[in-house]
Amino acid sequence: MASIELSRYEAEEGDLPDVCMCCGEEATERKRRRFISHPLWVFLLLPFIPIYLIVSILLTEDIRCYTLFCPRHKNYFLVRSLFVWGSLVVVLALIVGGFVLAFLLSGQVDKSKESTLFGSLCIGTVVLFMGWLVSIPISQVTAIHPANATRSRLILKRVSPLFVEAVLQYRENHALEAQPADYQEHFRPRRSRQRYEDSDDERIEPA
Repeated sequence: MASIELSRYEAEEGDLPDVCMCCGEEATERKRRRFISHPLWVFLLLPFIPIYLIVSILLTEDIRCYTLFCPRHKNYFLVRSLFVWGSLVVVLALIVGGFVLAFLLSGQVDKSKESTLFGSLCIGTVVLFMGWLVSIPISQVTAIHPANATRSRLILKRVSPLFVEAVLQYRENHALEAQPADYQEHFRPRRSRQRYEDSDDERIEPA
């Protein structure tokens, strides 16, 4: 995958070619999306959830950027969201199922095995939940996302190289289209006015 630097106008107003950001095919879905961005090092605080929440809130920036997708990838972000929240449901089901099973077996095993079983369940719960937390930044970093945003520019990461080529060609075409108008506006009127002023200076009135 590739990255491209966009102006805030291009990103927020959708001044982009109709090319899928994911595969480079013709885009049919154009939607302005709100991204939540903060430095990657913030994810290192995930094991300390209260600190992570405070720091992420302080450093989080809302970035709005148009996204363009073909029919095959129109649910690109929906699929990723379903994966994250679906995996949470699976983790919770495993944890609840494990404790229910442990309670059902509590009267059929001796105390030492029962303590080992509940201890293993507690450790497994922590491991599963931490694994789910780690999947959140992994899902965000491996998806199309903006980064290094300033007031005027941002970098859009994990896009198709074909999309990058299309954006560069789109800019070049617009520059070529704008050149004649700029030339006419900045040069031709001044030359016309100069010729008119010269003619006034040199005019000879009839006797």
